[in-house]
Amino acid sequence: MEPVNFDRITVDGRTLEGDAIARYFDELVAAQRMDHAWAERLRSTAKDLMNDRGLPAKTSGTTGPPKEFTIPIPDLLASAELTRRAFDLRVGDRVLHCLPCEFIAGKLMLARAFALGLDIHFSDPRIGLLEGLHRTDRFAFTAMIPMQLHRMLQEDRARVEQQFATILLGGGPVSALLAEALIDLRTNVVLGYGSTETVTHVALRQLNGPQRSEHFTAIGDIHFSRDPRGCLVVYTPHLSTTQHVTNDLIELIDDTRFRWLGRFDNVILSGGKKVFPEQLEARTMDLLPYPHFFSGADDPVLGQAVVLSVESDRPQQEVVPEIMDLLLHTLHPHEMPRRIRVLPRIDRTGSGKIKRS
Repeated sequence: MEPVNFDRITVDGRTLEGDAIARYFDELVAAQRMDHAWAERLRSTAKDLMNDRGLPAKTSGTTGPPKEFTIPIPDLLASAELTRRAFDLRVGDRVLHCLPCEFIAGKLMLARAFALGLDIHFSDPRIGLLEGLHRTDRFAFTAMIPMQLHRMLQEDRARVEQQFATILLGGGPVSALLAEALIDLRTNVVLGYGSTETVTHVALRQLNGPQRSEHFTAIGDIHFSRDPRGCLVVYTPHLSTTQHVTNDLIELIDDTRFRWLGRFDNVILSGGKKVFPEQLEARTMDLLPYPHFFSGADDPVLGQAVVLSVESDRPQQEVVPEIMDLLLHTLHPHEMPRRIRVLPRIDRTGSGKIKRS
């Protein structure tokens, strides 16, 4: 890529430079009628990009305290270039930014607009996406979480197909119900694998169309291996840190493809069989009417027993029979929870991910 300075961006067809960028984001903050946090973080991210000293970021905190670090400018540009090539993006392509800039996906969506000359439109993620868009809007590319896409499909499936060419999903599991709804969707939908440390996605999994797949495929010159635990190791020659050891258990197909199984720290060894909580949750997400997660607990017979934790204010004696009736037709016998906990509140990280501990 040619050297890029983060001093020019196109927003809704209007190219802004220098002080005009700062004024635009100041006006965006002032125009917010509710909480200003979303627009404030957008403005803050734009300022961080424009100061040319790198982009402050932090890990999600799912498996430990969040770690803060700075993503160097060359890494941001290299990541943006990978995205450009993976999705065939071109200067002037219209893209939608509908994620909070508190986390890496939102930060990188803004960085791509600067670096690639994309025409970006901002939509507050706290409101319904279709509600905030004109029916004539067309977007070549956007990134969002599965819940946002699920809601849009429920509201107006035809509009999604008309207004979005490609949607990149990340930041959460794709439920079995959503996966089924995507099969014949005309919009191209891809699931990304990545992290803050890898500067967002390093592998993609096609969720619909003729290339639909159950495995992730590396983009660019990225490649993979497994460590002694069976966890994914990511090699990123385009970044300043070229190796990343993860806690993701995988089935390695070859050095550019893998099937994700679950987190090493979450796997349950029950009766000699491995049970992956994330896979159970993908099947029960749309089945159970309560927020929930699966985990393991010591068991004298099985080694570990499957435990289901449910968030509800209702009495346990009411919730448990209801849940068991639903699970009996969905889970295999060795996956069935031996214990069910009904909690008034499940602890979550700042990004909304469940803290299983």
